[in-house]
Amino acid sequence: MQKLKLNMALSGILLGLLVVLLVATTLAYFSDTRQVTNTITAGNVEIVLSEAQVKPDSTGNLVEDATLPRFVGGRGETEHKYGKIYPAQTIYKDPTVVNSGSEDAWIAFRITLHDGSKDLRKVLGYGRGDRLDIHRFFSGSVFSERATVGVWKGFEHAHYNEHYAMVQVPNPTADKYEFYVFMLSPLSHGEKVVLFDTMTISDEWGNADMQELAELKIDVEAFGVQTFSLEGCYEAMTTALPEYFNLQ
Repeated sequence: MQKLKLNMALSGILLGLLVVLLVATTLAYFSDTRQVTNTITAGNVEIVLSEAQVKPDSTGNLVEDATLPRFVGGRGETEHKYGKIYPAQTIYKDPTVVNSGSEDAWIAFRITLHDGSKDLRKVLGYGRGDRLDIHRFFSGSVFSERATVGVWKGFEHAHYNEHYAMVQVPNPTADKYEFYVFMLSPLSHGEKVVLFDTMTISDEWGNADMQELAELKIDVEAFGVQTFSLEGCYEAMTTALPEYFNLQ
């Protein structure tokens, strides 16, 4: 079996899967302590990104294993191994952000699908252009909400409603496709948001389709930025974290 970031080998329609995910970035645009006449202690912005461990059920699908601790992301990569996957299989997968800091925070996610030398568009594409239909892969939670498809903040083909907005930045020359999800209401201390909770391997995908997934790597990142002086999630991310959110 070839060793890759996402370790996959094809045998019939059997796929070995290692998904690298949960690269959590907890950054604050302003979190400082100053002393003038009195001591002023600034609040902090801190988020925790995690997802449940899974186990097979009687049908072979992978469901949440609540007896095991959750995978928790850090500032580097955290590997979540799923073992072998099959067409028609569903996998419980719930990237969840909790605001563990003292201050309200704008929350955003970046989902990156890397296809290596393969072509994800053959499996997840719309049939033209460089866009992927990510909803064919992930569903549930935020992704289950009905959304308008149109222009948002100048981005065409964005998905948006009153709760979130998602834009895609394809970069096929770099063998990757990036999806940015902006939560449009801030998260208070102790509150959480679940991005999606199910990954589905379609029963329509045969050997050729599974082969196109053979070098797939999935990264999920989360970002938290203070709400003070920053009106709106998109504005907060592009102002405070331009190195991550240079989308134009």
